[in-house]
Amino acid sequence: MHRPALLALSSLAAPLAAQTPVPLDDALQTARTQAVAVLRADAAVEGARVAVDAAEARRWPSLDLRAGGGQRYGLAFDNTSGSLTQATIESVDIGIDAGYVVYDGGARGADARAAEAGLQAAVLDRERAEQRAAEAVVEGYRAVARADAARAVAAEALAAQRDLLAEVEAQVEVGERPGYEAAQQRERVAAAQGDVLAAERDRALAEARLVRVLGLDPAGDYAFPAPAPGAAPPAALVGDLVRQALSVRADVRAAEAAVVAAEADRHAARAGRLPTVAVGAYVGTNYSSAAGTALPGQLGDNRAGALRLTVSLPVLDRGAAGTAVRRAEARATALRADQEDVRRAVALDVRERSVEVDAAAARAEVAAVRVEAAEAALAAERARYAAGATTLQAVSLLQARLVEAQTERAQLAVEAAFNRRLLALALGQ
Repeated sequence: MHRPALLALSSLAAPLAAQTPVPLDDALQTARTQAVAVLRADAAVEGARVAVDAAEARRWPSLDLRAGGGQRYGLAFDNTSGSLTQATIESVDIGIDAGYVVYDGGARGADARAAEAGLQAAVLDRERAEQRAAEAVVEGYRAVARADAARAVAAEALAAQRDLLAEVEAQVEVGERPGYEAAQQRERVAAAQGDVLAAERDRALAEARLVRVLGLDPAGDYAFPAPAPGAAPPAALVGDLVRQALSVRADVRAAEAAVVAAEADRHAARAGRLPTVAVGAYVGTNYSSAAGTALPGQLGDNRAGALRLTVSLPVLDRGAAGTAVRRAEARATALRADQEDVRRAVALDVRERSVEVDAAAARAEVAAVRVEAAEAALAAERARYAAGATTLQAVSLLQARLVEAQTERAQLAVEAAFNRRLLALALGQ
């Protein structure tokens, strides 16, 4: 092997010093709190809480303290001279105004219900964002584990090719084999070295993607150990799994809450066609320089109060109320369709995950049998080769088949382990 290739291989294969291990459970906890989608969902939840507070505040009475003053310039009647004169009149008004809406067709209650449902949907969306972040982390660890498995198989294949090269060179040296077979085997060793380098590259890229998913410092060195294989899930019918997911999945419940909020918005829009009844009260006093008396005396003498009852009924609003109702009804219809789509998507997600779990387990058993048969066939062919009864090409072909079988077995073992976790996430766990 050329020296640059040796250096590259050793630099990739050697473990990095001072690596920071990141177990899967820690990564999942980090993703559930620090993922960008989760942080955005946190902001959405806070916005929904503000909307709830605002909707509740609309039910309270209003209380305003008013104070103002001004100057008026113009003609005024002078009682002393009995004529109009140019005058400047100063005035001050002070008062407290209170109001309360007694009836608004249920608009405020509907707004409050819509806001509460919106908050519930936002909280559930955050929960689903956590689940999506967890799925991305599990997918990332699966990619790293698959790359690790491929690298291990490639390294094992490289060692086998080197052993075969030593055997071929020994036979060539004593004249039992032609010299070109040693050259052919050296080419196969170089190809196996390239496979190891490619596997190392794939693992490095998978780790880089996982660093991005977890929001880790790109300049750091991390190790992502594969988790211990989890226990196989208890046998269950796909229909039971689907029903379980539909009852607990956050995205299903969030879609239901969104429909509830839309129905409340429609009720609030219909309230715009109904009358509004409000009561109010005012207490205050005023001062005017035209009265000719001092400020304290006028503020005491001019005290006044008022009660009012207001009834308003929209007669001609240029179709605003009807437009609001139609818009709310259209939104409710769209959200109901979205709700059904979410339920179908969840059901299909669970079905696909369940099929992947079952298929990976079954295929892993078949792959194990295939590896055992390939190992036996290769051992027999190498014995025949040592006895001079077969060719190097036949041995190399069986070696390639063994590597293919080992790779499939390793990949399926990874799939079986991680598919269980992904199924649990699909079930809302």
